[in-house]
Amino acid sequence: MAFAESQARRPYEAFGRLTPAQRRYLIGWCDAARAIGIDEVQDLAERPWPQAGADTIIGVFRSGQRLASWLVVERGGSWAVANCNEAAVSEAVPSLADALAIICPVTPLIIPL
Repeated sequence: MAFAESQARRPYEAFGRLTPAQRRYLIGWCDAARAIGIDEVQDLAERPWPQAGADTIIGVFRSGQRLASWLVVERGGSWAVANCNEAAVSEAVPSLADALAIICPVTPLIIPL
């Protein structure tokens, strides 16, 4: 079973380390970022990472790509973005919204619960 399929079957477990507000922001951001070719985000935190030490790892995928173009990583309350195509890592930022803005500065529509 593919990782994305397993996430679809466990929607309440996906992105379980994010707060409800962060999950809503991420979903809204992903919808808004489709305009630049981003079509999927995946919770990658449960994958085996050698000495990652990260609390949250989010893969951001461009349309038609099998590998993530960016990894959004949170550790100890700070966020950073790894650009997988350019082998570069951003400076630490204080929020998920700030990290996602590094990839695509959009204003997502956030639907309250």
